[in-house]
Formats: sequence, structure tokens, C-alpha cells
Amino acid sequence: MELSKSNVIFDQEAHTYQLCGVPLSGITGVIERQLFPRKYDNIPKYILDNAAQRGSFIHEQIELADSLGIVPPCDEAKNYLNKIKKEGLIVEESEYLVSDNEHYASCIDKVFRKDETTFHLGDIKTTYKLDKEYVRWQLSIYAYFFELQNVGTRVERLLGIWLRGDNVDFVDVERIPNEIIVRLLACDLADTQFINPYALPEKEGDLPAKYQDMEQAILEIDGQAKFWADKKKELIEGVMKEMVAAGVYNWKNENIQFIRKKDSIRNDFDKKAFEKDHSDLYKKYLKETPVVGSVTLKVS
Repeated sequence: MELSKSNVIFDQEAHTYQLCGVPLSGITGVIERQLFPRKYDNIPKYILDNAAQRGSFIHEQIELADSLGIVPPCDEAKNYLNKIKKEGLIVEESEYLVSDNEHYASCIDKVFRKDETTFHLGDIKTTYKLDKEYVRWQLSIYAYFFELQNVGTRVERLLGIWLRGDNVDFVDVERIPNEIIVRLLACDLADTQFINPYALPEKEGDLPAKYQDMEQAILEIDGQAKFWADKKKELIEGVMKEMVAAGVYNWKNENIQFIRKKDSIRNDFDKKAFEKDHSDLYKKYLKETPVVGSVTLKVS
């Protein structure tokens, strides 16, 4: 069967939906309002903008590759094409718009056809780490609208498509029942808070819910920090080589300055060896110093 085309008008630049002049809400807004309201709290705007631009570029390259059969220039798009070929997935639609034609509308990144009436839905993510629970809710809502718009079809599989540099993973997520999706949307329309039946109660030692909601944002910040730290190291190492070649020790501009230190030998005190050989004397000279508490972030 042929998939139905929605009459909703999507403005890609403004990322808005309209039906007969009436604005509709996107699904991302519902998820952020009702399920993960603190997901992007305290994230600098430039980080969000950079991530969004990168994600949009990868989406565009994949859509061009699927529709025109061209070889994309970015690794993520190439990896995506290799993966769908390996899995035998057939792309039916890209950015397929679904709606209830009353309140909500959204575009599904990928619709894969299995047979005449059976389909798989995929959502592309380029974040530091795939947030499976977020993708699960997103795709479950999409599946509800997809079957509503295409009576007689069945969504068999929901896929989180994670692309990050050389990493590519197609992750199956379990569909949330339609009755729960209907309840979520009803709460959003009534401007009341939806109670997530899948939210686990906090136990002692568990990360508080507000930081769990922000997990993806924290990972993104940590990833960006490591990326730019590596870039800074590469820059300084490159400048060091050029300063050595030029025989200079100081380069200065209006806002920055590079200072090269000469090679030298440093004499360090071997505290462990001294403690081992002269334990009593070592203890005699120990001095208590107050240390301000801190938190260490470990990313697995």
C-alpha cells in the first residue's frame, strides 16, 4: 500500500507546523514538557547550536544519499548507508510527516518498508551517547501517529540510529503501548503533568531525577570539553614545532601570547622513597592542610 501524505505544512527553517493556518505542536516539545523538562538545562547556547548544526548537516547528507543515491562526504552518512545495506533495510520515506490533524505533527527521520503493510521507523541521533529512553518515547509517539494516518499498517520495529564519527549503531527500542501515548498527549493538551509509568523511584546512591534528565546534556558538555582540549593541545604542539624551527621563544599578538620554555632538568623530591626509608622523620614533618571538597565526573 502507498503511504498517506499529510496536509500539514512544515516550515523547515522555522521548524513549525501548520494545518489550514492553525499552528500544531511538534512531538519534541511534548517530550520536553512532559517527560524530560531539564534535559538541556544549564547548557551554553553555543554548545546546543553547534550540536544542532552538526546534526542537521548529517541528516541532510543522509537524506540526499537515500533520495539521490550519491556518496555522502561525511563518515556518519557513509556508515549509515553501509549499515542499512548490511541489515537489508529498504528506505520508503525520509522526513515523513505524520499528524493527528488537530493538535500535533512531526517528521519521522526514516520509514523502512518490510512488506505491503509492515514498516520500521528510525530516528537519527548524533549526540555523544544515545539516550534510549528518549528515543523510545519519540518513536512510540511516531508509531501511534503513523498507524493513525495509515489505517491498516503496522509498525513492527523502532530503531534508534546512532551516528557519531566512526561509531554507528542501530538500537531496537521497545514500543510504548498506544493507551499510554494517548494519556501522555491528553495530559499535554490539558496542561497537566503526565506521570511517567516507566520512571524508576530514586534509591539511595542513585543520581537524582533532575540530573538523570540532564544526562545527555552533561555527556555532550564533557565530550565537547575533551574535543576542544585535544584541539588546544594539537595547536600548542604545532606552534611549539614552528617556534623551535624559527629559534624564537616568544610570539605575541593583541590577544594571545605563546611563550616557549627552554629544555631543562627538574629535580623532584621523591616523597614515597623518603617515607619508606625515614618513616618517623616523614611523620614528624607532616602538616595538615584543609582541602575544599569537590565532585569528579566519570563518563563510561
